[in-house]
Amino acid sequence: MSDRVRLRPAHDEASLARIYARPHNHTKWLDHKVRVAVTAQFTDVLAGQVETAADLSCGDGTILNALNAKAKYFGDYAPGYALTGMIDDTIEQIPVVDLFICCETIEHLDDPDATLARIRSKAKTLVLSTPVDAFGDTNPEHYWAFSRDGVERMLADAGFTVLFYTAIDCRPARGEYQFGVWYCR
Repeated sequence: MSDRVRLRPAHDEASLARIYARPHNHTKWLDHKVRVAVTAQFTDVLAGQVETAADLSCGDGTILNALNAKAKYFGDYAPGYALTGMIDDTIEQIPVVDLFICCETIEHLDDPDATLARIRSKAKTLVLSTPVDAFGDTNPEHYWAFSRDGVERMLADAGFTVLFYTAIDCRPARGEYQFGVWYCR
């Protein structure tokens, strides 16, 4: 098995606007509630006090809201935030930040390598999460499936060093995914 598999082609702009008409509400799925709670706690403990933080695919903003940062940059593809649109565009609108949160995003991107490189240019540290080993994923929003090694290779290629990794396996509790969560510098 490859460390990365393209699951489906990218959606056109009209489809994206329909799919992401409003920010993602993580509370609809048990596995997402667990992943967000663990990731928020993980981020708070590992990142500690940060002056600036950004999440440009923040959905309902739960993880970024949990941080005690002086400046926070919220954004999403869905309307509702000051920074709205494709992450590759909105990232150009923020300054360099101490922490960038990129949770449940790279599997939705047409070119996750290019996005991670853009994030690297704007972030001192990164918290990233994505489903791991979901090679049979039928979610029509997900373009990619990755192994842990595949994600770590992408992170290294973008210039990040993985400092900590944890897995959140929600499958035994009727969840669909095992999530990987990385903290990088």
